[in-house]
Amino acid sequence: MKVLPLLLALCFMSPAHAALITYAYTNKIENQHESYDAVGLFTVDDQRRGLVSATFTSIPVNFEWEGFVPLMYDQPVSDVGQLYENGFEPFTVGDASCFLYLDLFFLDAGEDIFHNLDKTAPFEGASVEVVSTHTGYFFIAGLNKVSTVDVPEPASTALFGLGLLGLVASRRKRC
Repeated sequence: MKVLPLLLALCFMSPAHAALITYAYTNKIENQHESYDAVGLFTVDDQRRGLVSATFTSIPVNFEWEGFVPLMYDQPVSDVGQLYENGFEPFTVGDASCFLYLDLFFLDAGEDIFHNLDKTAPFEGASVEVVSTHTGYFFIAGLNKVSTVDVPEPASTALFGLGLLGLVASRRKRC
């Protein structure tokens, strides 16, 4: 009988949600010798605190990547000891290497980095490299928020389901 209130609480507890937030880059990538148009889509997960996918298209560098790369120096922006630089761990896919970095000068104290990558302009950017030729390119310009999708977290959804199963089991015992 003492378990029933706990099971009821688990049943009616709403599952936690993660937000998958996609940012777009549409501008140039360049180095000191050449410049090309580029399009990049970067999706971040605010609960797991990392980059989860990237698609990048340009003449010298093209790749599609899915995985998980954590945010380095993950901490909130604050008035005291403000964090000015951040970025996601570098990743390599095929013949391309990418490092997406952020400068956080324009974020207000307490603003979450993941929901505000579009506010870090004009200093965020990336370095992308063609690994086989060791040719590096950079982009420095604003990211635009394309979409935010709430996704239920699997662990909380499983907990919700266990609560429902426990409630059903406790009712069967009584009958």
